[in-house]
Amino acid sequence: MDVATAIRTRRSHKLFAGDHVDDATLAELIELATWAPNHRFTEPWRFTVVPHPALPSLIAAIAEAMRGPDGELSDKARTKLHKITGIIAPAGAAIAVRQALATDDAERLREDYAACACAIQNMQLAAWSRNIASYWTTSDAIMGPKLSAFWNLQANEQMVGVVVLGTPAAEVKAVRYKRAQDLTIWLPAPVPSE
Repeated sequence: MDVATAIRTRRSHKLFAGDHVDDATLAELIELATWAPNHRFTEPWRFTVVPHPALPSLIAAIAEAMRGPDGELSDKARTKLHKITGIIAPAGAAIAVRQALATDDAERLREDYAACACAIQNMQLAAWSRNIASYWTTSDAIMGPKLSAFWNLQANEQMVGVVVLGTPAAEVKAVRYKRAQDLTIWLPAPVPSE
């Protein structure tokens, strides 16, 4: 699959077929993610891999994080957990992307966050080129503060996203509501002075 086709056909998938994504493929997807552009070569990305056999531990950690002060799940939390379980349980693996916060310089932090987002896009496109679907989530229910220990989040890091990977169970059609030309401003070339 060429790059343009991968970009145009990659979609967020929430329905997975239950097949494992093998460790060698996960390692390769991470390696390809690290080729993302990163200003000043900071390489701010860090990864936590949850292979298929460990996905039940992720679901258990999410359930624990959703419990109220009384130790119970509210009806709302139970409904949300059911939805999340429906996505994660049949997935092939999940990979969290964490950002190293190596400075308090706001510009560099912004650049590093963008680099981590680019790494996620690399991972998704590389996966899709292998017919592995992905779903990038930033939901607090999956990566919020109560799950920091599960994701091995260090004090000098922040979560950027969790990429759920697996064999697609259904086709997701490409949908675009706005055309690129409707979102683009072309500045005129300066008129040469005489």
